[in-house]
Amino acid sequence: MVDKNIYIIQGEINIVVGAIKRNARWSTHTPLDEERDPLLHSFGHLKEVLNSITELSEIEPNVFLRPFLEVIRSEDTTGPITGLALTSVNKFLSYALIDPTHEGTAEGMENMADAVTHARFVGTDPASDEVVLMKILQVLRTLLLTPVGAHLTNESVCEIMQSCFRICFEMRLSELLRKSAEHTLVDMVQLLFTRLPQFKEEPKNYVGTNMKKLKMRAGGMSDSSKWKKQKRSPRPPRHMTKVTPGSELPTPNGTTLSSNLTGGMPFIDVPTPISSASSEAASAVVSPSTDSGLEFSSQTTSKEDLTDLEQPGSPGYSTATEPGSSELGVPEQPDLQEGTHVEKSQSASVESIPEVLEECTSPADHSDSASVHDMDYVNPRGVRFTQSSQKEGTALVPYGLPCIRELFRFLISLTNPHDRHNSEVMIHMGLHLLTVALESAPVAQCQTLLGLIKDEMCRHLFQLLSIERLNLYAASLRVCFLLFESMREHLKFQMEMYIKKLMEIITVENPKMPYEMKEMALEAIVQLWRIPSFVTELYINYDCDYYCSNLFEELTKLLSKNAFPVSGQLYTTHLLSLDALLTVIDSTEAHCQAKVLNSLTQQEKKETARPSCEIVDGTREASNTERTASDGKAVGMASDIPGLHLPGGGRLPPEHGKSGCSDLEEAVDSGADKKFARKPPRFSCLLPDPRELIEIKNKKKLLITGTEQFNQKPKKGIQFLQEKGLLTIPMDNTEVAQWLRENPRLDKKMIGEFVSDRKNIDLLESFVSTFSFQGLRLDEALRLYLEAFRLPGEAPVIQRLLEAFTERWMNCNGSPFANSDACFSLAYAVIMLNTDQHNHNVRKQNAPMTLEEFRKNLKGVNGGKDFEQDILEDMYHAIKNEEIVMPEEQTGLVRENYVWNVLLHRGATPEGIFLRVPTASYDLDLFTMTWGPTIAALSYVFDKSLEETIIQKAISGFRKCAMISAHYGLSDVFDNLIISLCKFTALSSESIENLPSVFGSNPKAHIAAKTVFHLAHRHGDILREGWKNIMEAMLQLFRAQLLPKAMIEVEDFVDPNGKISLQREETPSNRGESTVLSFVSWLTLSGPEQSSVRGPSTENQEAKRVALECIKQCDPEKMITESKFLQLESLQELMKALVSVTPDEETYDEEDAAFCLEMLLRIVLENRDRVGCVWQTVRDHLYHLCVQAQDFCFLVERAVVGLLRLAIRLLRREEISAQVLLSLRILLLMKPSVLSRVSHQVAYGLHELLKTNAANIHSGDDWATLFTLLECIGSGVKPPAALQATARADAPDAGAQSDSELPSYHQNDVSLDRGYTSDSEVYTDHGRPGKIHRSATDADVVNSGWLVVGKDDVDNSKPGPSRPGPSPLINQYSLTVGLDLGPHDTKSLLKCVESLSFIVRDAAHITPDNFELCVKTLRIFVEDASPRRNVARVTNMTAKGTASRRNPKRDQCFAGLEPPANMPLGAGRVMMMRTKACLPATIRCLYSC
Repeated sequence: MVDKNIYIIQGEINIVVGAIKRNARWSTHTPLDEERDPLLHSFGHLKEVLNSITELSEIEPNVFLRPFLEVIRSEDTTGPITGLALTSVNKFLSYALIDPTHEGTAEGMENMADAVTHARFVGTDPASDEVVLMKILQVLRTLLLTPVGAHLTNESVCEIMQSCFRICFEMRLSELLRKSAEHTLVDMVQLLFTRLPQFKEEPKNYVGTNMKKLKMRAGGMSDSSKWKKQKRSPRPPRHMTKVTPGSELPTPNGTTLSSNLTGGMPFIDVPTPISSASSEAASAVVSPSTDSGLEFSSQTTSKEDLTDLEQPGSPGYSTATEPGSSELGVPEQPDLQEGTHVEKSQSASVESIPEVLEECTSPADHSDSASVHDMDYVNPRGVRFTQSSQKEGTALVPYGLPCIRELFRFLISLTNPHDRHNSEVMIHMGLHLLTVALESAPVAQCQTLLGLIKDEMCRHLFQLLSIERLNLYAASLRVCFLLFESMREHLKFQMEMYIKKLMEIITVENPKMPYEMKEMALEAIVQLWRIPSFVTELYINYDCDYYCSNLFEELTKLLSKNAFPVSGQLYTTHLLSLDALLTVIDSTEAHCQAKVLNSLTQQEKKETARPSCEIVDGTREASNTERTASDGKAVGMASDIPGLHLPGGGRLPPEHGKSGCSDLEEAVDSGADKKFARKPPRFSCLLPDPRELIEIKNKKKLLITGTEQFNQKPKKGIQFLQEKGLLTIPMDNTEVAQWLRENPRLDKKMIGEFVSDRKNIDLLESFVSTFSFQGLRLDEALRLYLEAFRLPGEAPVIQRLLEAFTERWMNCNGSPFANSDACFSLAYAVIMLNTDQHNHNVRKQNAPMTLEEFRKNLKGVNGGKDFEQDILEDMYHAIKNEEIVMPEEQTGLVRENYVWNVLLHRGATPEGIFLRVPTASYDLDLFTMTWGPTIAALSYVFDKSLEETIIQKAISGFRKCAMISAHYGLSDVFDNLIISLCKFTALSSESIENLPSVFGSNPKAHIAAKTVFHLAHRHGDILREGWKNIMEAMLQLFRAQLLPKAMIEVEDFVDPNGKISLQREETPSNRGESTVLSFVSWLTLSGPEQSSVRGPSTENQEAKRVALECIKQCDPEKMITESKFLQLESLQELMKALVSVTPDEETYDEEDAAFCLEMLLRIVLENRDRVGCVWQTVRDHLYHLCVQAQDFCFLVERAVVGLLRLAIRLLRREEISAQVLLSLRILLLMKPSVLSRVSHQVAYGLHELLKTNAANIHSGDDWATLFTLLECIGSGVKPPAALQATARADAPDAGAQSDSELPSYHQNDVSLDRGYTSDSEVYTDHGRPGKIHRSATDADVVNSGWLVVGKDDVDNSKPGPSRPGPSPLINQYSLTVGLDLGPHDTKSLLKCVESLSFIVRDAAHITPDNFELCVKTLRIFVEDASPRRNVARVTNMTAKGTASRRNPKRDQCFAGLEPPANMPLGAGRVMMMRTKACLPATIRCLYSC
């Protein structure tokens, strides 16, 4: 079976042959003529071969390709025929008819590339010719991109690329064709650089031998030099024929064409006709290329010898000698004769395409195309073409790195803005293809390409940043990003210069600078900052480098400043600056989240592995973690910290508490290639810890200060550094010399003066010894030497410096000259030559020195002999062509070259090591430096912006800053953030009347409020000072009645519902008065004023509804309920914020203080598990409110109720119950008048306390406190005088005393750590008036276990305790207590009696500790409830009134305990009724006893 591929080839043969035969040239040929025609003969032979085989693989690819390639090469075929042949070849490639594994494939591909790149055809019209050129592009693209293209040689690839560039840069061609060529180049470049990793780098010597074959010089020559070269290497006539009208290739506009590629190469050659009487009609022959490999290089960037351009040209190329010849590039416009269109040459980088050739008038001149390959050719523009044909028998080597390097170098040369041959189109094309190359391959792995990138490429790119062409500017930024994204470790100082240029563009105030350039520069910075670890690397490699700029710090300041619009209007640049700042925040927050998730995962694994271990309950326990290091690992962590993930704080578990270099190096080893892990000399390890970085930064600041002082006065700078310990004392010359060499900030002039001082001879020797002159010619070494400082002008100083130099140079290079004097003289002569050649003042007066004069000046100086003339010549040309730059004295391109050379030199030293760091390293350090500017910028943008997306971005930034600060425990950051957000809630700035409507109608305020409360709920652990702002906002909401009902209602003992509202209504009298005033004011108003008074408008009602809904979503009550999860320090700060709202403040409001007090009490109850840690604060606050109160008020009532509520809830906790009961004595310290006003609440509270916690009271002192309270509240007994005296001594300015400061009558005060006055002292001390006491025999009676009743008197002679002052004795055997009972409330007495009844009913509650106290209290209640007592009291009360006379009738009524029915309702009747109510209860209580 015949291979169908054979049929495909046969079909293509028929198509091409048919087209040839249809052409007029072959239409009259006989079969004999066809046999003699080489093209038809080849096809006929191929047919015979194909008919004799069944498989296409039986023949070599060259066999079936040769006829088609001959048609493509032929100068006699027309464009359509050549196009058909090209289509056939493209089909063969596309259909994979060529076997890549066949041994003859390489030769076939080489022939195909040669034929297509040197295609010739007779031109017809521009449109048809461009069709052929389009097919040439198609074939070249297919050839290179198909698998068989891998067999192409370096030379062939370069020819292919050259042909495409030629079409791309020919402006006379249509835009469609040029764009097609551009797209073809993009595909080719992508393929070549994609294959780059497959190629091995050749040894340098091998590369050097192969480069010349690919060499092609382009541009950089002056016009005069071009003409000189042309005269020395004329182009011989070649294939010259007569041109008839219509046969040439006219331009679309019929004008002279010009282009500015990097060489002066004619693109389309149209020679003038030699004779109008030529016999045959001319045929225009088009060629896309000449026979040359290529290296595209500009003379400005290449230092190779140009003498090879002067070799004789090949005789196979035609040169028109008539005036107006376009081949020679004659400037004037040629004449048009006989309708012939003659054009000037195209200035392009490669040989013309299409090239219109003419038939020779002589057969001898019609040489075969092979003759073109015989010799190299240098055209008049300086373009050299080397032979590309392979010698027979030599193996074809597939292309590799050499052609890629040459292509890359040409692309770089295209981007040189200082090359006048590079047009904007060429520069843009070069940048585009460089972008493709960098996107396709890791170019940095190839050292030969990396060298080009470091020097020429970066320099051209930075120069393009100063061009105002936005398309070139944008393309340059794109290429720069690709460079620094992938290979910044090789480009440390280049990147520093790049970022400085961007900063300069952003900050420049030049009105001519387009806004778009600033915007794109900011975008470039933002794009760089989003590279993982990029910002960290900036900080490590620049801010923490002694002699680099503080790039990270300066950029942060710049971005922060740029985020604040001067005009108040937000533009894109402001938002871009904010984006850049947020980039650090975003990455750090992502790293923190990852660490938290990782710690959770590890914790879950441990719990799964060890099921017997305790399971963490998920609550956030208090932990005192120290701030973690910037790499996310703790610098130090308390040993008792639980390994929990706190949802609010994001803490790390204890096992993450490692630090130091070893951990960081492990991260580097796991994440980075060890091959590139070189340690910078300033670091002690591969990645230093944050402490070391701080030390380096501090040292850097001192070095900068010392440098500034050195630049003013060197000795002062050295002395400063010695004082700071950066330089040793006494001065070490070697150390100082090294500092002078490596510090780029030093003034070169000051260095020269300092080292050349006579007093510093030893320092000069040390300074010179830092140079390595080995292998350097004298002028090269001198150049290096003199660029390190400014040479002083005094001759003796110059002599001293040169003597030290020559001595060092001879030590490094031996003694090539007769003696040191000869070396010195030559060095001096070089300096003089440099001045003579480049000093403008000298050049004005005298002509520059010639080489002969230079030689003559040095005649006989070398020990009586002459120096080697070649060395002198080399030195002369080196100095003449490149000035020895005296630093800081040059400007423009000379200074730019010097600065760039210094940059390259620094990059080659260990100083140029760029450290790559793993992600999440040093996050804390970076965040510490950026949080301030970032929060300020976020606040400003949030305040000024009205767009929802920008507002949400700002809020997102706030939340991420909060998360980071919580993760690292940065309380100051979190406080600052909360304070900033509270300002935007509008809660503190508005009046209470307008607050609901203003807050409700402000969406920003809603967002800010929700964010504040959300952050407080989630990260409250680290809130400190911020609690005050949150509490202020809460108070404002309370005043405006916007808080939920649950936060306004509080517990109450007396109210039937058990709760009351903190926002009390006005009293009836006030309400009436206000109603009258409102009515009067309503009468005086009219119109809109009157309507506004009537009530809130619909808008205000809606705003208030929205405000209430917003506050409901904020869930402020959660701060109370979730307070049990707060860390202790944060909880204490919250309580301080609540306590701060006291009556001492000038802006004191009773309801505000009551609200804060209730919040405080609720928080204490929520934290009853650790109430001991905060009890002192609460107790002091309650003491202050109760004891210092001079009059009764609502706040005092709430304080008393709160104290009792705490006692009721906390007595169950044994660890705190004793302190709580002691704190109840605060009530006994209150003024009696104030205490009587709150007796109702106290009575009910004590009743609840005893009902719920009587079993938890064990101490006699505690019982004494409670019974004393019952007596004081129920019967009006005055509190113990000792406590009252203490309270009076404290009031009003003494403040709350701690328990230890109160006078104590407890024997075990020290063990209890509290100093309340003990009731036992009160009851045993008879000497203090008004105290409850008993006789001296009480102790004996109680100890004996018997109670003696019935004695009528007391033995006054019995010894008793000493007591100051006389006091009447009380008969202990009498049922009458004999105390002075003050006024009190009947309901309070009833409740106290009820409480006492509860105690005595249960025998378990009566103990030896409280029996006597219980009986005493009962006696007081009985006496208080007795009729006699009430009669006496009423009598006493009546006596004080206006009717002071006794009323017998009233006395009789009281004596009978039954008031007359007609008795008026007064004090007497009330007392009688009270006695009737209380006495039965008291008797029942006594009965129970």
